[in-house]
Amino acid sequence: MMKLAWCFVFLLVLNSNPSEYFTYADHPVLTWEDFKGVPPQNTRHFASVNTGIAYNYEVKILNGDFHLSYEVESQFYPQLSWKKNIQESSRDLLAHEQLHWDISEIYARKLRTALSKYRPRKSYKTDLNEIFQKIESERRKLQKQYDRETNHGINKEEQARWYIKIKEQLFKTTHL
Repeated sequence: MMKLAWCFVFLLVLNSNPSEYFTYADHPVLTWEDFKGVPPQNTRHFASVNTGIAYNYEVKILNGDFHLSYEVESQFYPQLSWKKNIQESSRDLLAHEQLHWDISEIYARKLRTALSKYRPRKSYKTDLNEIFQKIESERRKLQKQYDRETNHGINKEEQARWYIKIKEQLFKTTHL
């Protein structure tokens, strides 16, 4: 029976593609159905969202001038996002995870703004990587601060404060 269970788990892992994702533009509001990953054993957390920001670019040189075009998106990875067997009505926990998703979108917008202000030059590859790394580092730092200050959503007062803070930032960056 145990071998059968391990075969089933192996097939689930084999059939899942952790690199599959959807974007904030396509799917801004999360539901529990979006969390398709398997929780790690012995974790004390009830859910985890896996998000990030990504960009691609093209630089063309015309008459000696560098011209940059780019795309930026925030990404959600369903196979790497998980929840324990909790009540589907755990709105507070889902709201906490939603703000992690919102934070990634805010930083995607910040990256778009930074790229729009950048004027390419010979060192554009290094420059663009540095811009991305700086913003990604800020995003990760804010994600950790959010979890720390809200105690992963347990501190309701801090969670409410962060909700307002993140929704205001989303509003301010809407057109970026």
